Amino acid sequence: MVKNMQALYKPSQYPKELQTKLNLMPQLAIEIANRWALGWPQEVKALVEAGQYLEALRSQEEQEREVLSKPGNAHLARHEITQEFGLSLAPPEATPTL
Repeated sequence: MVKNMQALYKPSQYPKELQTKLNLMPQLAIEIANRWALGWPQEVKALVEAGQYLEALRSQEEQEREVLSKPGNAHLARHEITQEFGLSLAPPEATPTL
């Protein structure tokens, strides 16, 4: 059985090194990256420029994986489960570097 793998949306918005790292990440991380890119392109750009994108994505992926693994949520859509546990669907804001 072949999984339906989602490709990275608009990979050209990421520097080559970041593209490579993203393509090696789990499918859930790619789905989150695509959600962020489609819904919050300016925030994604700011995180990439600040060098904070990969850390933010890894953190979000870890949190979502944790709540999605909890039993008793099969009747809810993935985004509903995420929001039910208080996670934002949006990326965090980039923090200014000093």
